[in-house]
Amino acid sequence: MSRILTLTFLLSLFFAAAHAQDVLVRKNGSTIEGKVVEVGIDKVLYKISQEANAANFVVRKNELLRIEFGNGQTIWFDKRAERGNARSRERNEPIVQDEELGKNKLDFSPFKALDSGPGFGISYERILDKRGYFGLLLPFTLTIPDSYYLPSIGEDSDDQMYYFSPSLKVYPFGQKRVTYAVGPTLFTGFGTKWQYTNKYDPLSGVTTSTEEKRDRFRMGMIVNNYVNFQITPHFQIGLNAGVGPRYLDREKYRSSSYRNGRMEITGEFNFNLGFRF
Repeated sequence: MSRILTLTFLLSLFFAAAHAQDVLVRKNGSTIEGKVVEVGIDKVLYKISQEANAANFVVRKNELLRIEFGNGQTIWFDKRAERGNARSRERNEPIVQDEELGKNKLDFSPFKALDSGPGFGISYERILDKRGYFGLLLPFTLTIPDSYYLPSIGEDSDDQMYYFSPSLKVYPFGQKRVTYAVGPTLFTGFGTKWQYTNKYDPLSGVTTSTEEKRDRFRMGMIVNNYVNFQITPHFQIGLNAGVGPRYLDREKYRSSSYRNGRMEITGEFNFNLGFRF
């Protein structure tokens, strides 16, 4: 039984190969389907029938762009079109990660603009799939301290925030020399803030100033857009910007909590330099 199936399969392949048609593509875009008999110096002979004694037809080579043979081979007569087609395939084909670029990215951000102030940070990204359509980004950001002088304690104190913002990046076109990505960012921020209060007593005519150190906590989501320039296989420059809602903005002093009563819009802009491996 197995021999019969094998023989049937081989005969089917032979029949398909014997009846495979060639395609002659003209420069004007029209096509001719048939069987090429001969490729001469200035003309091509072909048949449109499988009969052995069928008539041969002639087409001039200078009219043809290429011939696509039934066995998968392609012959080009217009070399400029061939080179352009090869460049187009190379440009549009996503980069295979295992062969050309690493799946790991380590970025340093010398400048970030956040709603809580300017800052800087580092991030790690892992490409999750072989074709490079999905990535997981793990950035950590430190805002530049905003210093105040507090007369009551006689020293400088800082307003400062730390952010951890895991992000999912979707690359619609895969990994290329210039790559675009989009995706959600869930950010969590914590830090300190100094709150100043002036109270005026109309009876005594005295104004009392107090300073409070408050713990801050923020959480929200941003939809980010990313553009990455792969300068070399290991060095890259990136930009991203996004906006989104900030769901939670809490300030706590001692045992009391102060919450904002409404949802706020937040955003970020980032410039980074990265190493890929």
